[in-house]
Amino acid sequence: MNYELIKDFLLSIQFLTIINIQNSCGTDYEKRLRRTTIFFPFVGLLIGIILFLTAKLSSLLLPLSVSDALVLIVLIIITGGLHIDGFADTIDGFAGGKDKENILIIMKDSRIGTFGVTGLIMLLMTKYLAIQNLPVDSKYLILTVMPVFGRWSVLPMGLLFEYARTEGGTGKAFAGSIKLKEFIIGTILSSVIIVSLLGVKGFLMIAVIFIATLIIGRHSENRIGGITGDVFGATIEINELITIIMALVLFNGE
Repeated sequence: MNYELIKDFLLSIQFLTIINIQNSCGTDYEKRLRRTTIFFPFVGLLIGIILFLTAKLSSLLLPLSVSDALVLIVLIIITGGLHIDGFADTIDGFAGGKDKENILIIMKDSRIGTFGVTGLIMLLMTKYLAIQNLPVDSKYLILTVMPVFGRWSVLPMGLLFEYARTEGGTGKAFAGSIKLKEFIIGTILSSVIIVSLLGVKGFLMIAVIFIATLIIGRHSENRIGGITGDVFGATIEINELITIIMALVLFNGE
């Protein structure tokens, strides 16, 4: 048994969720963290299963509108608000900053501004309404794969775009550091999960998420010369929303 792979998988869980496994990485933290990206789809699936169980069990006792709200709350809690914080910082920076230096300063500020608050409200409101309107037959499957799509998008973004800051940061372990081999393995694993649950429509959804990731990455590159950890978080949040919206279109007649 390859214990290094197990340790990398546990590290990926620890990094993307609030589950604290105390997985020590020593001085090779960034290198180990980069290797964990091939397991991001599995962590996404784990989060998706938690959302599935939350929706299924809560809907037995509560109105669907309340159950759907609980799903969003659980998603934020299980991820420690990591990605949603990155989304708010990215909106604040890109909407309020005039140049690269100014944008990066705003994004690093721990305080949230008007643009960030507005963006969060719009994001959560649209996610909630989209989940509420998912077809019953496919709703639980979509909730299961939604986090897989979001976390898979880290792979193409990290493969194609460089880190924007001169100093270190969380995103530095991934930006411009993910190798083609890791991208291919992670993509194959994601495709197996997604297509096995959604069928051939899953391939179309993967293609759309890939294009959306490229657009976000290119915009960030044009504004600040690359990407940051906050941009990764924003990408995950946006792609989760795109996943639900696509499901409304593709599965609404079923």
